[in-house]
Amino acid sequence: MEPSDRIRPTLWELFFNFAMVGLFGFGGVMPWARQMMVDRRQWVDEAEFAELLTTGQFFPGPNIGNISIIYGRRQQGLAGAWVSIVGLYLFPTIVTILAGFAYTRWWNVYAVQQVFGAVMPIATGLMLGTTLRLLHGMPRNVHTLVVFVITFVLTGLLVLPLWMVLLICIPLSLALSYLTPGVRASHGEA
Repeated sequence: MEPSDRIRPTLWELFFNFAMVGLFGFGGVMPWARQMMVDRRQWVDEAEFAELLTTGQFFPGPNIGNISIIYGRRQQGLAGAWVSIVGLYLFPTIVTILAGFAYTRWWNVYAVQQVFGAVMPIATGLMLGTTLRLLHGMPRNVHTLVVFVITFVLTGLLVLPLWMVLLICIPLSLALSYLTPGVRASHGEA
């Protein structure tokens, strides 16, 4: 489905769907956002979601918050940005405040500690699943593979801060796209 063929979500649809993502996104909101935007609502395809994520990572703050603002703004202007971000954070804010009260009251109970410990592998699995789906939507060329591997090494193995990774990988990606004829041709250049 072409982006121009998609129905633009209303303000209510932006608010409601991002609110549901926030409500059900325990342990990691990104997989739920991707599922809602790509699979269920078909607001964007895999490549468009990857582009939103990439853009969202460039700005400070939580990636999913940035995605909701960028997408909401594209669809319904400033009002769309506002309702998307308010929807996304409404339920998590309420739940976190209530959990904070419960945490201070019942943290010494062994079962509560076990529940919090059990969430970590679930959150990790959700993020890994989202990563694998994003990999599926990436262009298949040497340029993309090189930038992916270098980014993984810099973040996963060398544990460099994000700003440093961006300072290295953005110019590298731009240079490789300029030097790789197939990548330039796919963007309409000769």
